[in-house]
Amino acid sequence: MESKKLIHSNEYHLVDPSVIHEEVKHMTESLGMAAGSVGDFDLYKVISTYFTDMEKRHKINELLHIPEDASFYYEK
Repeated sequence: MESKKLIHSNEYHLVDPSVIHEEVKHMTESLGMAAGSVGDFDLYKVISTYFTDMEKRHKINELLHIPEDASFYYEK
């Protein structure tokens, strides 16, 4: 059995954007939503940004009071 390499929290930006889009589509369908993007409601953009932009993820976490160890944000 071949094991699949798991992506960890400091590597979420490595997830393929087309896979993120497809999974958001599945989520919208599972929730019985007519669309994942309407007017000022855009799950595709929110989730894609959360995965791919570490600075914006940090800001979203702060806004939602999600505790995090952000030490890797500051590594150069």
